[in-house]
Amino acid sequence: MDADAGGAPATVRLAFPPEPRLLGTIRLVVGVVARKAGMGEEGIEDLKVAVSETCAVAVGDLNRAGRPDPIEIDLVESSDRFGIEVRDRAPATAAGGDPGDGEVDDRELGLALVGALVDDLKTATLTDGGNRTSFWLRRGPEIPGSRPPRALGLSPPESLPPPLT
Repeated sequence: MDADAGGAPATVRLAFPPEPRLLGTIRLVVGVVARKAGMGEEGIEDLKVAVSETCAVAVGDLNRAGRPDPIEIDLVESSDRFGIEVRDRAPATAAGGDPGDGEVDDRELGLALVGALVDDLKTATLTDGGNRTSFWLRRGPEIPGSRPPRALGLSPPESLPPPLT
């Protein structure tokens, strides 16, 4: 994720094993962090669905490949937007298999859904194997009675504990 021109954005970094039962927890964490960052309820729901779909695809790809590698997520708050980056180490051969007859693979379908929910979506293949999916939502206009954005009060990423294994 790009840093804001006015300073470094606040970041929360998560890592979790590719287990479907943890997707609800990830949605919960995204909702709490986005709410603390001042995102509106509609934006929070869109972010939760987008991260859930992205992570579900990564879980499926890693499980098909028989890989226990953790899925890594960065939640990034800047002055005008809230972003999420999801990284997984699924090999390209596991990413949806080999769809035939015009079928869409799981990753393509998931990314189409995510793209409909967010303001910007970027995908890339990691140089050492795997996938990076990043997306963000702009903060909406001020709504009377809504909270202004505030600092998350989080530790910088370099002081975070090592990822879960």
